[in-house]
Amino acid sequence: MKYFLLSSFFFLFYIFSSTAQTTKRVLFIGNSYTSVNNLPSMISNMAVSTGDMLTFDSNTPGGYRLMNHASNSTTLNKINSNAWDYVVLQAQSQETSFSESQMASEVYPYAASLSNAVRANNECSQPMFYMTWGKENGDASNCNFIPWVCTYAGMDDVIRATYINMSQTNHAELAPVGAVWRYLRTNYPSIGLYSSDSSHPSVEGSYAAACAFYTMIFKKDPTLITWNSTLSESEATTIKLATKTIVFDQIASWDYTINPATANFSEVIQAGEVSFSNTSATFDSLVWNFGDGNESNEINPIHNYATSGAYMVTLTTTKCGKSNTLTKTIVINTTLNTEIFNQEKKFSIYPNPSSNRFTISLHKNYKNISVTIVDVMGKTIQHKELQDISILEMDLAGLNNGMYLVQIVADDEFYTSKIIKQ
Repeated sequence: MKYFLLSSFFFLFYIFSSTAQTTKRVLFIGNSYTSVNNLPSMISNMAVSTGDMLTFDSNTPGGYRLMNHASNSTTLNKINSNAWDYVVLQAQSQETSFSESQMASEVYPYAASLSNAVRANNECSQPMFYMTWGKENGDASNCNFIPWVCTYAGMDDVIRATYINMSQTNHAELAPVGAVWRYLRTNYPSIGLYSSDSSHPSVEGSYAAACAFYTMIFKKDPTLITWNSTLSESEATTIKLATKTIVFDQIASWDYTINPATANFSEVIQAGEVSFSNTSATFDSLVWNFGDGNESNEINPIHNYATSGAYMVTLTTTKCGKSNTLTKTIVINTTLNTEIFNQEKKFSIYPNPSSNRFTISLHKNYKNISVTIVDVMGKTIQHKELQDISILEMDLAGLNNGMYLVQIVADDEFYTSKIIKQ
């Protein structure tokens, strides 16, 4: 196997910290692409300009690869030194454009090792990969070995694919700096993103990178940023708008994490009193919305409804800053005798699912019968009042496919069932 040349850029690395109150804690692991122009400090200045705060540290020796960081005591100690919100992982500028076989042995295992170390330190810490960019005119030093790096576009394509693959494989977030650069190169070529070596970022290039990171870290629109570094208002605005287009407007597509929050619950209804049981697997916090204007943060609340009706109950659980919501519609009857029909002996509804009409069959004639069909949002779709009948037909024609609730009040008895329109 041929081992391709790596450019050696030995820059001093900087360790930045902030003593102010923080909203996000970020560790930057990389090399000179991160340390040049003080990228972490740029992100911090942007955060301050919007009322946010960033506490950060870094380990960015020049030319360092992921394999170097994976066994570097300084890197590993820094990972374990704090409950980081994010640990940024930036590979060496050329190694993410190598052949797939070489990356399989020299890049991917170390991306996984570092990601695992991040989560082993704190289950809520997230790796965030730093998608870099192709060299301004391609990589002449490796062009003879891997021809796809002979041009900027070819090199950039492979780097982008590699970072997406690492983010997907490690269920991480991705700061798509290279994608912002490409958009700017294509649409605003007058903005010089490269320094004189056609590889490292200029101040404009680092500003674009900082905008991408600010957006991913704080999940906010970068056009809110008022700090422009040394750029003109016009240049800074152009870069912020480009970042909004590529990152903020597509922010979900750069997040490959798995939501650790799982909302689930069961309930027991006794007239107007409902006992809710939270059966969610994992959560740090939760909130119930009972659908009648009341909420609760209790784990297993008991709630009393004042009036009969269909209510949408929502449980939202949060874990590691991510949320999951489950909504159920429950039917409450506070005024009637709530003797429930035995479905096998006293009540049947068929066919179910139904494409058009369905039949309700009661075990006897009832003097007064009320039938209501409601959708999952609790909106009444149909209502019928009948007398002295045991069999009746309902029409689903014109309704959208999906689940509906059938509510029946027969004399002093109450029943509810689901009907599926397909």
